[in-house]
Amino acid sequence: MRTIILKENFKEGLGAVGRIAQKNLSLPILNSVLLSCEKNFICLKATDLEMGMKWWILSKVEKEGRVACSLKVLQSLIDSLPAEKLSLKAEEKKLLLEADGFRAQINSLDAEEFPIIPEPEGEISFVIKNSQFIEGLSQVVEMTAVSLIKPEISGVHFNLSGNQFKMVATDSFRLAEKTISLDKKLEKEASFILPQRACREIINAFGEREENLRFYLSPNQIVLESLMEETPHPRVQFFTRLIEGEYPNYQEIIPKEFRFKAFLQKNEFLQRLKAVSLFSNKINEVKIKISSERQEIELEGQNPEVGQSSSVFSARIEGEKEAMEVSFNWRFLVDGLNQIRDKEFVLALSKDEGPAVMKPKEESGYLYLLMPLRI
Repeated sequence: MRTIILKENFKEGLGAVGRIAQKNLSLPILNSVLLSCEKNFICLKATDLEMGMKWWILSKVEKEGRVACSLKVLQSLIDSLPAEKLSLKAEEKKLLLEADGFRAQINSLDAEEFPIIPEPEGEISFVIKNSQFIEGLSQVVEMTAVSLIKPEISGVHFNLSGNQFKMVATDSFRLAEKTISLDKKLEKEASFILPQRACREIINAFGEREENLRFYLSPNQIVLESLMEETPHPRVQFFTRLIEGEYPNYQEIIPKEFRFKAFLQKNEFLQRLKAVSLFSNKINEVKIKISSERQEIELEGQNPEVGQSSSVFSARIEGEKEAMEVSFNWRFLVDGLNQIRDKEFVLALSKDEGPAVMKPKEESGYLYLLMPLRI
């Protein structure tokens, strides 16, 4: 193997696949990156057996071949080099790296021991706009919970039906749902649960680039693929195993009717909420008092050790004449508001102990549900 590559491109690729490889004492090969040169590309591969990534870079390949070496050593070395171009050459259990007068030999591992990363194939395949998908995934992934008792809520649930693509995450106290419309109707319906860590790595790897993202879905795994701008060749392929189990029937807890709907300015509400929260108690309680008759909302925080504060402001409110008071964890309110992209949002309250729903004023397919505190 022998190739010449731009340092910045190589550094970007190492950074991406480096997030996948985990420190593994029993299988040292999992601490490595596999470099493969074919035609006009060098492919970087890393895996922890649960996830895997392939990252292709255009390069000047003088000789095809492959080599596996320590990812940590290679990353640290590349970070410290000032050169713009790198020369990589594999020879006799070594990776030879040269750059602007610098020369290093890195001990290599047996490339034959490197695990096989699944190819992009599946019973169901579909395409979605990458920026649209990454934005939606970012809006829901923070609501997942790491749970050994309920492993199914440790990931994001995806449901495909017709041309609707839904992403849902919950930790049992709050829930976020994002619905995206696909350009093409799917022939088959499907659902799957993507692990939380895999979701975060997907966001990091694919970013919000203006490109299409193709999914290849199999019964227990999924592969995501994006293509290069310069040529119809894969740029990134990401593989992950799926979480087994049945996701909770969350549709049952989303209220169909509401006692009140308040139309609010997001930034103003956030500012008032954060000020009142300074006086919240140990369970982060903030009371929301709402009155359609007076067309106003009051936020109240009270802590015996600190004091008390309230913030009253006008808002357009639709609902019953009788006022309502309900308590929420203010941090969960902030989490939901931070994922609403619009300047205005709707706060909808159901019964006294029922969940509240927040969503953008303009339809965007995003919904955030929050259970009240039961004192």
